Amino acid sequence: SDPSHPLVARVMVNRIWQGHFGEGLVRTPNDFGRQGEAPTHPELLDWLATEFIQQGWSIKKMHRLIMLSKTYQTVSVAA
Repeated sequence: SDPSHPLVARVMVNRIWQGHFGEGLVRTPNDFGRQGEAPTHPELLDWLATEFIQQGWSIKKMHRLIMLSKTYQTVSVAA
């Protein structure tokens, strides 16, 4: 795996995403390994993981980044 996208950051970001949207970018959040599903949007997952690390592993900042995204705002308006 790419050291610039550590597994722990990807798992955390996926769980935060799942909390907002009901489903993670990896639909098998308990299995990121060979038995798990591939991410639906791997580039987005990697980008969010990188942002998470650069923001000091701040869960609060990751929530804010997701909630200010067009994706979240579109889903919120549609719901």
